[in-house]
This record gives sequence, structure tokens and C-alpha cells, in this order.
Amino acid sequence: MKIKLIAPARKPEWGESFWDLKTLCKLTGRKAGGAPLALPTFAALTPSDTEVILTDENVEPINFDEKVDLVGITGMTCVIPRSYEIADEYRKRGVPVVMGGIHVSMLPEETIQHCDSVVIGEAEEIWEQVVRDAQKNNLQKFYRTSGFPNLINTPIPRWNLLKNNKYFYFTIQSGRGCPYDCEFCSVKVFNGRKYRHKTIEQVVEEVKTLQKIDSKKVIFFTDDNILAVPKYTEELMAKLTPLKIKAWWAQASINRLKDNKILESMYKAGCRVVFVGFESVSQKSLDTMNKSRINKVEEYKEMVDRVHSHRIAIFGSFVLGSDNDKEDIFTETTKFINKNNIVFSMVNIITPFPASKLYEKLEKEKRILHKNWEQYNAESVCFKPCLMSEESLQQNHKNIVKEIYSYEGMYERLTSAWEKGIFVRDKKGFRTLFSLGRFIFTLKSLSLIDRRRRKFILRSLWNKNITSVSAISSALNYHDYTEGLKNVTL
Repeated sequence: MKIKLIAPARKPEWGESFWDLKTLCKLTGRKAGGAPLALPTFAALTPSDTEVILTDENVEPINFDEKVDLVGITGMTCVIPRSYEIADEYRKRGVPVVMGGIHVSMLPEETIQHCDSVVIGEAEEIWEQVVRDAQKNNLQKFYRTSGFPNLINTPIPRWNLLKNNKYFYFTIQSGRGCPYDCEFCSVKVFNGRKYRHKTIEQVVEEVKTLQKIDSKKVIFFTDDNILAVPKYTEELMAKLTPLKIKAWWAQASINRLKDNKILESMYKAGCRVVFVGFESVSQKSLDTMNKSRINKVEEYKEMVDRVHSHRIAIFGSFVLGSDNDKEDIFTETTKFINKNNIVFSMVNIITPFPASKLYEKLEKEKRILHKNWEQYNAESVCFKPCLMSEESLQQNHKNIVKEIYSYEGMYERLTSAWEKGIFVRDKKGFRTLFSLGRFIFTLKSLSLIDRRRRKFILRSLWNKNITSVSAISSALNYHDYTEGLKNVTL
């Protein structure tokens, strides 16, 4: 039996996404940020007597003519229409299709219209049964997991089946679950409220596997909160430190970033960026989102300063448009980002994802505008706001992102970060300063017609700090995203 597992891509007509990284792709020749972790994970869970092939449409086209016996498709809400198109195409060709993931688990009756079988919930412990049933031509319409799988039984993902040279970073996950119940989030519904972890040894072996493939590539821990269980975190940091990972990123909740000892161990282990969900600079809005249990606006500055003092950058996450947001939220959010020197931020429009409390509330109040899932991308208004118009929310979102990613704004925040030792290379000296990559970047920038762009690059590259070229490239990427410069080349 031959199985093809597929991750869909956004369709071009849907427009560019914040995470498309188009400029970075043009600069490096790569195709996407990180590989969808589900693909190599389920390849590893597939019985050994079955051949598995993986296709990530973000890095290569789908070969619909390739002979396969079963297709498995995943996809987040914002790409699920493309998942359905792919499924429909295979079914036309007589190939059975199984679909899984968070969106289809929340809306299985919608999904079954496009496939032969839907896996509801985390599928690790039921995937082998799905494959065996397919081998017998006996696929069930729905497969429901009885509980949450024990991650200790999860094998190392089969990274060898992917085109790893097409990605900027590797992805890895040490645990799942979340005890919090934020209004806009569906993580607890899908992954449960109790934290579950792989063993420390499993995580270490996965890291070693990735390092063998490419030791220079950044690793991103996809856990919703890598610091969720302090004792586990302490042991994990101790085991990661000897591996000398070039750099890794992770996500963490604000209430776990108060411990200097943990932050010190994170930096020693290779952490250079932590993704933090501030969500709002308004405490009333945090109350509305049911986020105030862990987020206190008055603690933000102290937390930011503490993390920065350990040379770890913060990638901020904010959402606009909650029922307590007034028009001043736009200005206040921009001020906060600039004043606290948060170099990179993802500023989203709050989005009612299926099965979230927000979705249920807005559905009940008849405030959901449509269910065009491709627009549920956190960048489009999908509902009627309470204290502002839809047009104001959409336009002001664009204005904020454009302002914070202006050349002037980015340079000011980057300069502050460099002074704190953030996004600065550990190795100092003549050889590092005059690296080949720095010279190539400089020569390319000198040929730019855009004077402001050229000035930003040269000032950022050549200063008293030996700055990270990747941080400068990322800044250019986000600037181009906000400006809609789809054809910009360095």
C-alpha cells in the first residue's frame, strides 16, 4: 500500500500572509518557514509494511497523477478550502481520502462532504487502525479518539521524507495541552487542559536528528507554552545546553517569564527568541478575552525588561477588535511596541475560529459575517465589532503593521536590541565582522534604487555591534509584507 500525506498551501489569490516570508524566500532560495510537523510525525506512525510519501504544497506542487492507494490531508482553518479542493480532486480519481487536524475535528460534518473519512481529535493512537482499515477497503466514516494520546509513545518524525533544504527552520514539539481558556483560542478543546510531555530523552534525540540534517538551522519549539511545567523546563534546558544548538525559538506565557534562573538557563541552552502572547495593552480587553488570569498589563514592562536583560528577544503577539477595544487601542498598541523596543510583533485581528468560545458567542449574537474560511487568517475582519466599524478595524490594523515595520521604526527598535546584546553574534572579532555574507549583503544593497531601503540595510549591517544578518533580513521581509511589495528584490 502507498500513502501520500499532504499539507496544503494558501492560494495566490488569497493574498500574502504574514508568515509567507516571501522576501526571505527570495533572498535565500528557500520556499517556506517550517515544515508542517504533522507530515513527518504521521509518516513515522505509519506501519512499516506501508510506503509513505509526503508533499508540502508550500515547497512543491502536488502530483495528482502519482499512483497512490490512500491520501491523508490536514490544514488549518485559513487553508481548509484548499484542503477540500485537493481532497475533491483525488476522490474524482477514485483515491480514498482521510482528513484530520483541528479544523476538521471541530467541523467533521462539513469535512465529510469532501472526503471518505474524518479523524476527530489527536490521531496518534488511532492512525494505525485507519491505515489497516484502508488496506481492507473498510474505512470508517468517522474515527474518534477516546482520549488524549500519551506522547511518550510518539516516534521521531521521519524528516528524511521532506525536502529539508527548502525550509528556514526545523519544528519540534515537546508537549501539548493548556489549562487556560482564552476566548479566542481552541487549543484546550483540541489538546485538552492537562499538559502532556514527551520524555526529555525523546526531545534530545529529536534535536540530535535535526542537527545531523543541518546543524546551522534554527529550531522552533511549537509547544504553546514551553515553560508550562517548571520542573520539566529545568531538566530540558540542562539537557539541551550540551547540544550547542545554534539558536532556538519558543512560545511562553507571560507568567512563566518572571524567573531569572529559567531565563538564564534558556539562553545557555540556545534560546534567542521567545514568542509572547500579550494579546492586548488594555486590561479590560484582556478581561473580555478571559486572558487576565495570566496577563497583567502593569507587569508587561518589567517582564519585557527582564527577558531582554538575558539577551533574549521577544516576538510579541497582539489581537485587535475585542468587544472592549475602542478606537484608541490602535495608538496604544503601537506606542507599547515602540516604547518597549519589541523588534518583531504579529498584530492580528481577533478571529472566531470554530469551536472557540468567541465563535460560539458571535454565532449566537449573529455577528459572524461569513464562513469563507480562507479569510479566517487573523488578518481579515470576519465579524461585526462591538465598539468600532468593520472598516475601521480593518484599516487601522493595516496602519499599525505598516507603522511598526517602517524602516525608521525597525531601525530604532533594532538599535535598542543590539545595545542589550540581542540579535548580536556571540563571536566578536575581525573575521566575524567582515564575513562573506555581510559583504554580499552589502554589495547587493548598493545596487538598490530605493534609497531608504539601502540606508536601512547599510546602517544595520555596519555599526559598532556585530549584528545578526538574519534579523535584518527578517525586518526587510516584514516591511515588504506591510507595503505589499511582492516583487521586491535585494
